Amino acid sequence: MESIIFFLGIAFLAPAFTHGVSRFTDCGGADKIITFKDGSVLPDPVQYPGNVTVSVDMEVLKDLPISDLDMKVSLMKLDPIRRNLPCIHGVGSCSYDFCEHIENFRDIYCPYFPDPDDCGCPIKAGTYNMRNSLVAMPNLGEVFAKILQGHFEGNITFVDKATNTELGCCIMNFEITPPQ
Repeated sequence: MESIIFFLGIAFLAPAFTHGVSRFTDCGGADKIITFKDGSVLPDPVQYPGNVTVSVDMEVLKDLPISDLDMKVSLMKLDPIRRNLPCIHGVGSCSYDFCEHIENFRDIYCPYFPDPDDCGCPIKAGTYNMRNSLVAMPNLGEVFAKILQGHFEGNITFVDKATNTELGCCIMNFEITPPQ
């Protein structure tokens, strides 16, 4: 389950670029604190079930809050009809306490911090580069695999809950296909 959450959390963290069918766009406002520079998801299109390799470059322009950092994920399946994917068992269109998420999955996130000893909140200003991180997507069965096939649009927004201020966001369009 944490693999899916990690994939959703990271897969959206990349700016305007296109690889294969995937397209990523930084959608943060002029006063954003988090800027998404570059990234990729391979294979493209994503094959489910299977593994995904994720690379992301982002910049945090000033220190992020000690706590109260929300990561809001909105996930929409575009075909055969456009519909919002609800939050089910922490997967789909969900909100996550990002600081708690980092703390719970230190083994995943900490290697990508400029100084792994600083892993956690507050997140210090700086450049964060994740290269070729393998994310194992759990096989939840043939029915689930068929449901997931298609085109998706996702939006991830980071919000300071204390002030309800948007800190940065990214939109991603991607496709999930069966393994080749």
